[in-house]
Amino acid sequence: MKLTRRTFIKLAGAAGVAGSVGCGESAEADLDPTEEFDSPPDEMLDAGTDDLDAGTGDLDAAVEDDAATGTDGGAPGLDASLDAGSDVPVGPPRDAGIEPPRDVPVTPPRVDAGRDAGPAPLAHPDFRDLPERRTQFPLGVMAGDATDTSVMFWTKYSGDASVVLRVLEMDGNRIAAVRFNGRVTPSGGGFVRAVVTGLRPNRRHLYAFLLGGATSPSGRSLIGRVQTAIGADSLAPIVFGGTSCSSPRAHPFPVLEAAGSRDDLDFFIHAGDHIYADLLGPAATSISQYRAKYSEAWASSGMRSLHSSTGQYLTWDDHEVFNNWNPETISRARLDAARQAFFEHRATRRSADDRDRIWRSFRWGRTAEVFVLDCRGERRPSTRSEDPSRSSTYLSRRQMDWLKAGLRSSPCVFKFIVNSVPIVDRAGADGDNWNGYASQRREILNHIDSNRLRGVVWLSGDVHFGGVCRVEAAGPWSDIWEVVMGPSGSNRDGRPPIRESQWPVFVHEVHNFVRFHADPASRTLTVEFIDRDGDRIPNSRWTHTF
Repeated sequence: MKLTRRTFIKLAGAAGVAGSVGCGESAEADLDPTEEFDSPPDEMLDAGTDDLDAGTGDLDAAVEDDAATGTDGGAPGLDASLDAGSDVPVGPPRDAGIEPPRDVPVTPPRVDAGRDAGPAPLAHPDFRDLPERRTQFPLGVMAGDATDTSVMFWTKYSGDASVVLRVLEMDGNRIAAVRFNGRVTPSGGGFVRAVVTGLRPNRRHLYAFLLGGATSPSGRSLIGRVQTAIGADSLAPIVFGGTSCSSPRAHPFPVLEAAGSRDDLDFFIHAGDHIYADLLGPAATSISQYRAKYSEAWASSGMRSLHSSTGQYLTWDDHEVFNNWNPETISRARLDAARQAFFEHRATRRSADDRDRIWRSFRWGRTAEVFVLDCRGERRPSTRSEDPSRSSTYLSRRQMDWLKAGLRSSPCVFKFIVNSVPIVDRAGADGDNWNGYASQRREILNHIDSNRLRGVVWLSGDVHFGGVCRVEAAGPWSDIWEVVMGPSGSNRDGRPPIRESQWPVFVHEVHNFVRFHADPASRTLTVEFIDRDGDRIPNSRWTHTF
């Protein structure tokens, strides 16, 4: 079908259509309002499904996702991207040599809601007095992968119609602006994954998915909170949380509820083992079984509280698939099902050029860059060796080069590397970690040391204890630090053999999360471990100036 650009813009409530955005740049197309164009294969507007709400001028954006084919393990679909302006790309800068992850292709396209004009006013934009419909939204909500202008929003909806996503910019308890109010249609599995762009930096938002019309909804999901990252040149302090290892034996996860009850966290990091697909009942092998494992975990009070409380940056470890799984030998069907379920249940963006890619990075001004690694899906256990002279693959070559280039070129004071399994030199480690891939461990640590990269901090989990440690007790790597986060609910393993001088903080409490305060002005990082009651664990506070 053909549409004039004038007609398309009018239907979208837009002042323009955002162009493709490359790394380190943004673009907004200059449009001839009378020029005609043909719809591409992913149609820019399908008049049969994209309904205009005349009361608000919002686009009814159909959302495809991995389950959109209606078959287990079907071909990946697309996430919706709902654009109020130019987006900021995710990943390292141009000189990193690796193409950064971008927002996924859009169906329908990104729509510029007109930053100057703004959304049409609503008579009653506040949804806080609406009743929550937990039956329709059983797993709560999540926002994640926030940049300074965009956020991905997620929910699972049990119905078969579209729902309304409303995003409110807040000034304290007052609504400052309605930033988005439009329809999104769940995938065949009921999952909604929508990126809203054109938001303003360093703003707090409330959001919810609404039932009924965009102007007169009858109910809502759980209400979520999320903050956009600080502006590109900002050197403001940030506060965030982190944990790992959420065993179903800890259901309903009181420590996550404690984390979710806070209002001082700009974002939260989970370093993996977010679910245990191989515990408490038969291990999951199919998409329906993985979905069931997620549903059990995500419906808990702790997960609902944490996921809705602030933006999330997430990776996986082994239990999202099964314990110590091997990428070289695992059934492809099982891995595809686990990976599909991973993305279905998270507000985690997918790269347009590699839909399976998990590693990515995000900047919070010039204060911090968060590098999220995939330390499971690309390793090659057949190359494992504790001899650093023998080549081994813990990260793919592409991921390793991306990480090295990103660290070297980052302008940020702090560089946090989210790394599911610790990189610290641990006596008695079983090799299912960086120590078992000694050549790559040496490569990345030498890179940090030889380039004199300050402010690098590894954030990890997996080992069922927490603490702060030097990566090595002595030598050139002893000035590189790691914070082992969590577990958020797991069995207590025996106390590991550690060197007290190497570990200024050691926490053997199996229900904990970490609170980080990063102050770029003083280059000081403060870390404290918080228990299930929301109290700081004794002797767990650590401060270091980089």
